[in-house]
Amino acid sequence: MKLKRMGATVIAIALLAGGGATNVTYAMESQEQVLARVDYQEITPLWNSIADISPSISAESTTLYPEVYIKAKSSSGSITGTMYLEKYAYGSWTTVTSWSLKGTGNVFLSKSYRGTSGVKYRARVVVDVDGENAVAISGTCEI
Repeated sequence: MKLKRMGATVIAIALLAGGGATNVTYAMESQEQVLARVDYQEITPLWNSIADISPSISAESTTLYPEVYIKAKSSSGSITGTMYLEKYAYGSWTTVTSWSLKGTGNVFLSKSYRGTSGVKYRARVVVDVDGENAVAISGTCEI
């Protein structure tokens, strides 16, 4: 229980900081299980079907490159979901576009999108692996 509270505190601090370091902070939730990564220290949830979810985002000039790697614990695990590109405006995150993903065992999805200078973006992934649901959010990227 103490570990769960610590994970929630780490996520709250990361969200308040606004993800100042690109691709260094991300958070995941699966029901009441939390994974937080801050400066390469991880608290890992006890998923039954999911081995890994790793969203990230980078940019070159005004082109954004959101991507995600998802791995099931079973090589025959069914993976479905959606990766969302979101922008921060007026105090909240809104969806810019999205891409579906589907596969067995593991999935890697990488896309590109022409963004707007001066805007902060992130990738958010909603995934189902053999009936187990999780949400993962990348760090932020401002172009």
